Amino acid sequence: MINIKKKCVLFFSILFLVLVTSNNCFAYRNPPKEPFYEKLTKENQLLYKKEFGNKPVIIEFFSFLCPHCYEFYKNINKKIFINKIPKNIKIIRIHYSKMGQENGFATLLGYTWVVAKILNVENKVMGPIFDGIHNTETIHDYKSIKKLFIKITGITSNVFDAAWNSNIAKTLFEKEYDLVEKLDIHLVPDIYINNKYVINLSSLYDTYENNLYSHYIDLVLKLLKK
Repeated sequence: MINIKKKCVLFFSILFLVLVTSNNCFAYRNPPKEPFYEKLTKENQLLYKKEFGNKPVIIEFFSFLCPHCYEFYKNINKKIFINKIPKNIKIIRIHYSKMGQENGFATLLGYTWVVAKILNVENKVMGPIFDGIHNTETIHDYKSIKKLFIKITGITSNVFDAAWNSNIAKTLFEKEYDLVEKLDIHLVPDIYINNKYVINLSSLYDTYENNLYSHYIDLVLKLLKK
């Protein structure tokens, strides 16, 4: 009986050591130290740098049709975010125009975004466009978009039409549309820091559901310094 016990102890001791040292054992694999972001591969880092340059940058892919994007941009304290982000950091927002393409509305909204860039009114119209789609349901076609631009920004109808019909707008939209495909963006919001890191927003939300935005800002500041 004693020998049997000794053999059992020896067997389970060996089994434990095998489990601990096995790379394929999920139960004993160390959890990631930084679950809230991932480092891009060297190949992808070079790809992003080629598109966006070597200067410090925050790249945000979003869609006006995405309810998660709406919640994110509605709830984050923009003043705190802007005040904490160093002045030399460029923020680039690119519309994901492949969501909800049944009636071409996503394309219309993507084109709207590049027109906002040309007119330098992105920060003025972003919130109202989101709200007009997800809350008041007043944004649904070209006419409603034009009406909003004139009301919110104070530009004239002629200025809006000139920007909308410009070759610059057409070229910029095609560039951003192709860029989304080239960089293999398939979900939004998707946020990249310094062409080197991508933030895991879902993990951040699961951990800090009630205090997401302050932790998000802290994470962005941390990654900007890495």
